[in-house]
Amino acid sequence: MATFDDLKSLEKYLNSKINSALQNEVFSEVKKTMQQRIERDVYEAYTPYSTDGTTPHYQRTGKLNESIDKSMEGENVLVVENTRNENGRDIVKVIEEGKDYEWGYKRNLDKEIGSRPFVKNTRDELSKSNKLERAMKDGLRRQGLNVE
Repeated sequence: MATFDDLKSLEKYLNSKINSALQNEVFSEVKKTMQQRIERDVYEAYTPYSTDGTTPHYQRTGKLNESIDKSMEGENVLVVENTRNENGRDIVKVIEEGKDYEWGYKRNLDKEIGSRPFVKNTRDELSKSNKLERAMKDGLRRQGLNVE
């Protein structure tokens, strides 16, 4: 068991454990939840058909699920965002807000498709559950800390 000579050493030790739990277990939970919301809110909500109504206009790449990135702000603030971008275009913003869809033909795609707010829904789902608290506790336990 670790011992500490002063509060500063204890604080540094705990912050390193918290940082590790954030970057591993907490990030994993946020990513998993966001990927589930992408499936439900984005992919299941709209199928990209051409004007004939039966032929897919394009094949989905799945890059939205692959574009979930993490960074740390300061010592213990985890930032998770979907960074899906195509040719300088913020794809997440288009999907989230339901504005500025463009596929090279004349249809009112903004109205037809609408917003599919998977980021907002991810945030809402996580704030209404105890998933993040559980993930943090699991991460601290993994590192040998006894947390209730």
